[in-house]
Amino acid sequence: CGRGLTPADIASTFLSPSLRCFHPGADLYPGALYESHAYASYEVTVPRKLTPRDGQQNSRDISYLLQVEGKSHVMHLRQKRNVVPNLFPIFTYSKEGKLQMDYPFIRNDCFYNGFIQDEPHSLVTLSTCLGGLSGLLHLQNETYEIEPVQASVGFQHVVYQLEGKEDDLRIMCGFTKEEQSRQEAMIQSKEILAARGSIGKWWPHTRYADIAIVVEHQRYVKFNKNETLTGIRVLEIIHMTNTFYKPLGVVISIVGLEIWSEKNPIMISSELNVLLDNFNKWRKRTLNDHLPNDAAHLFVHKFYEHAAGLAFIGTICNSQWASAVEIYMSFSVSFFSVIFAHELGHHLGMNHDGEHCTCEQKSCIMAPFPDEVDKNAHCLLTAADPNTIFKLKYCGNKIVEKGEQCDCGSEKPCRRNSCCQSNCKFHSGAVCNVGKCCANCQYRPAGTLCRKKNSVCDLPEYCTGTSELCPEDVYVQDGAPCNDAAYCYHGNCATHKEQCKMIFGKKATVASENCFRLINARGDRFGNCGVKYGTYSKCKASHILCGRIQCDNVEKLPTLEEDSTIIQTIIGNRHCWGTDYHSESEKVDIGAVTDGTPCGTDMLCVDKQCKNLSTLNYDCDIRKCHNRGICNNRRHCHCDYGWGPPYCMGKGYGGSIDSGPILQDRIVYSIWLNSMHVQVDTFKSASIT
Repeated sequence: CGRGLTPADIASTFLSPSLRCFHPGADLYPGALYESHAYASYEVTVPRKLTPRDGQQNSRDISYLLQVEGKSHVMHLRQKRNVVPNLFPIFTYSKEGKLQMDYPFIRNDCFYNGFIQDEPHSLVTLSTCLGGLSGLLHLQNETYEIEPVQASVGFQHVVYQLEGKEDDLRIMCGFTKEEQSRQEAMIQSKEILAARGSIGKWWPHTRYADIAIVVEHQRYVKFNKNETLTGIRVLEIIHMTNTFYKPLGVVISIVGLEIWSEKNPIMISSELNVLLDNFNKWRKRTLNDHLPNDAAHLFVHKFYEHAAGLAFIGTICNSQWASAVEIYMSFSVSFFSVIFAHELGHHLGMNHDGEHCTCEQKSCIMAPFPDEVDKNAHCLLTAADPNTIFKLKYCGNKIVEKGEQCDCGSEKPCRRNSCCQSNCKFHSGAVCNVGKCCANCQYRPAGTLCRKKNSVCDLPEYCTGTSELCPEDVYVQDGAPCNDAAYCYHGNCATHKEQCKMIFGKKATVASENCFRLINARGDRFGNCGVKYGTYSKCKASHILCGRIQCDNVEKLPTLEEDSTIIQTIIGNRHCWGTDYHSESEKVDIGAVTDGTPCGTDMLCVDKQCKNLSTLNYDCDIRKCHNRGICNNRRHCHCDYGWGPPYCMGKGYGGSIDSGPILQDRIVYSIWLNSMHVQVDTFKSASIT
């Protein structure tokens, strides 16, 4: 974009294994943007659902036989979970202009990703929410769109091949050099605008963007004024965009949808940059109060010559500027998803391709990703909880917010609640409602155990007597020695041996180093050091013990979650046992070597790499605690029983200033003392400087 784009240019840029750059193209003429797209060919096909030979099939899996260009292909699909948030609000307006909210039922089992059998670089992303199959297929370097034939009684579908010839009609993005200069002048900070230049480092971790979608009134009319249909179409766009961004490690979540159901609250200007400014002002003034977001996008049904969308570039997580506008005329969902993904790319900091660009990374979408974006993207590091992805501030949402003493939810549960009333105020005499340190509407006594220690590297917490909440979880400082010459790391004492026992049973043990060396150097789902740019990474020789766990002496195979595979590899006269992990899986990967696991003398695994212990900055000088305690992760003394914080100098019942007070008749500390003091004694000389 920024020069001309055809649907095939854009789609194949996202879907092709050898992601090529956009081509400069011919000029548009008025109206050309919204005519039928450049389809090279189309055919009518009837997908036939297949039944597995053994009659058994995972409930999330489905397969179809369909014709594409006269050839039969088997398409395997897997249901994508969590596309629809458990709480998905749709905001509309009454005739009087009052904002109203609803949680309409939208199926969460109709979004699929998959592949074409015997086509190594194929990819499928589609939905079945409205009956039939709707989405994109990519195989043999070609991209196809599939849509159900309306009112068909025989499950007929149309499959279009998207064309990408130089003389096709082109679509342009509104982000021109002039627009970039305008944005720089407005924002007055070139640091948040994407710089042009060489390819920067891509993010090493998955990023999560919480997006709010707004549908203007005329676009809503085109959806037949149907709120559920509008919601489904928006979710289909989000689902398809996530497929595009998956190689980049970006996950898009929708926090909510607002529909301008009665009229547009802003002027829909005939100039796209003016519309973007108007929408951004409205977003800051109105939308952010009831629908917090990392970025907001407006879908508009209006003709703009030579433009398909516009966004403030590099502004993700910037509450003042993270707005975009996309033109949604008669495009198919698949094609519009590419426009949306392109403008979202601008939010993430992507600039347009140079005229003769080459993509050094196979996952580039429009242009190299600059280093500057990472400086502004800290809010993208944490995935939104599917249960709490949307939090509307109001009394009755079971979240205690500013101005509320408590929140028991709706009227019915509040009637059964003896502590909290439906107006979010306490009953007379009550001081608390929920929490581990609340009982019978009163605070539990100071010193009541509210969180047990769950490992030798964890520490217990106790109620303070002045709050319903248990103190924040604290643990032994990272780098402290623990069992089997291991080290505490984030509250755990991890070893290869213990991880093998956890997966394969108490008799299992760690395999030979040769197993780790040969298997983790493969770079496949059974042996790797993580996933980068959608591809499994081979472990370097220095990191082989930090890839996937390899075990021996396995007598009984465990029952794992669905989709998990156990593999046995015979190397010499030894058996190496491990598990696989699919890069697209949303489950916890039990087969990845646990962070903190020792990988050599004074070495431990962190983020699939074997790093020196010194990187943890363990600096606990036990003289600070007078040899009567150990440091926690806040570098405060956690005292032995018999001594009190903060420095374990005077008599007391142990604990730290972070753990809450400990009462004598409520503590049993011998297990912790026995487990930790042996390690502290052996480490004493190394800790004293």
